[in-house]
Amino acid sequence: MGTAAGLKFDPSGLPAPVATAASAIAQRLERGDAGEEVLDQLAALGRIREQELTDHRSRGAVFTPYVVAEELVQRLAIEPTETVCDPSVGPGIFLLAAAERKFHRGESVPSIMGNLRGIDIDPISVAVARSTLQLWAAWRGNHWPPMDSIVEGDSLLEAPREWYGNCDVVIGNPPFLGQFKADTARDKHRSRALKERFAHGYSGYIDESMLFVVLAVELGHKNTRTALIVPTSVLGSESSRHAREWIDRTLPIQALWLGGRSIFDTANVDVSAAILGDSRGEQCEVLQRGSDKTLQFERPPIGQWAALLAAANGTPQVRLAGRSTLGDTAEVSADFRDAYYWLAERVTEGEVADPRPRLATVGLIDPFAYMHGDVETRFAKKRFWRPVIQIEDEPPQAFRSWLQRRSNPKLLIASQTRVIECFADELGETLPSTPLITVTPRQDKRLWHLMAAIASPAASAWAVAAAAGTGLSRETVRLRASLLAELPLPAPSTRWDEGADLARRIQSGDRDRNTIMQFGEAMNTAYMTASEELLTWWMDRIQKKRP
Repeated sequence: MGTAAGLKFDPSGLPAPVATAASAIAQRLERGDAGEEVLDQLAALGRIREQELTDHRSRGAVFTPYVVAEELVQRLAIEPTETVCDPSVGPGIFLLAAAERKFHRGESVPSIMGNLRGIDIDPISVAVARSTLQLWAAWRGNHWPPMDSIVEGDSLLEAPREWYGNCDVVIGNPPFLGQFKADTARDKHRSRALKERFAHGYSGYIDESMLFVVLAVELGHKNTRTALIVPTSVLGSESSRHAREWIDRTLPIQALWLGGRSIFDTANVDVSAAILGDSRGEQCEVLQRGSDKTLQFERPPIGQWAALLAAANGTPQVRLAGRSTLGDTAEVSADFRDAYYWLAERVTEGEVADPRPRLATVGLIDPFAYMHGDVETRFAKKRFWRPVIQIEDEPPQAFRSWLQRRSNPKLLIASQTRVIECFADELGETLPSTPLITVTPRQDKRLWHLMAAIASPAASAWAVAAAAGTGLSRETVRLRASLLAELPLPAPSTRWDEGADLARRIQSGDRDRNTIMQFGEAMNTAYMTASEELLTWWMDRIQKKRP
């Protein structure tokens, strides 16, 4: 298409491999022999930049393939004259895709360039983004813009004030900076700054990618559409709950785009994008990367984005309502590392009828079963078949009250699961280790009723909807004590009584399929969630977990 007269491409500021590739594109433009293959060459500049990075993990930044950026741009239906902003612009791949769409929909190249915004904390990536877009403008419109709207800065704290409320579309792939790993955790200074800046959606462990979603909403207006790629785990994580709720009340979720785990070359992370916009209808869409198929589901409660992921994975949608919750009738807690280290020094291999307290680990808990002596478990870097705890006559004062509480009748719940796995320790003979969740009824006579509620099909579907994607895969959840405490309990009924009796029978050894199905049917009726779909879903999962 040629280029503007007097084009002077300056590769200074670019890494040498990027400068070489960009200079080759500029030379082709000057010769006037550039065809449609230039788009692929421009998109490749970002990947070349990524290859120059030596510390992807601590930066949390990964290169987005052009086809992914193009798909999200199409999903947002970006139109001519709309202002498009990428608050984590990197090498500019999303703005390149947006520019292409705008160009093919009739917007002039100077107008397109005037309607793009981008910011990134990395000055080299900013230089790559500017060069990419300048070369695109020269290719598509004989235009060489200064690209002053692509700026360097920490967008969470330094985005230009004039951008706020003025962006029609916000799109991008912000850095994934989880706070449970030392190399991606924030320092105290940044934590204080972000807490002050994002008081309406901040928690100490929130992944910074979710703060970018909050920023995206602030940059927009009531008709803005946004799509930022984030780790799928944040859809149901407790640390991003307040942010999701604030976002839904301001610019509610319209659709959930599922990107999967194979997008990035340098990060094996399952990713999604919540597509936000001014839509408060009764339905939300779920979109799969690379597929034209659209799934429609009931709009989830405020902030419960994981419910859409759960529904897409085949989890029946349930709405539980009760006058009380599990936390109202029991202590729901998870032990911490101090208890783990105390137990680790005292665990030993036991005998068949060993009188000492038995150790319970996540690997030993199955639905209605404690697999002590039936399967091998690993604890404190050692393997055991019958782990027991050798407790001294006078245990340390700090653990005496803990021992007393944990030696009572209780329920033990595995924390990483596809269906809730619960065991009733009726005699208080086991000591749990993190990350098991312990439920201690305030009245011992309620033990089996609470067991029936927690182990019910409805409770599993409820938990998966609340926390889908937080486990090791899309279909697993990482249960937490705070979530389990919120489980609504059914109203007192003969069906709940029946469910409690059946739970006791199943745990005592009656594992016949019909007995398990009777339990599921009784508790579905008790919860007023009776459906063949829910029962079949639960039966399929629990049968695969049977010892």
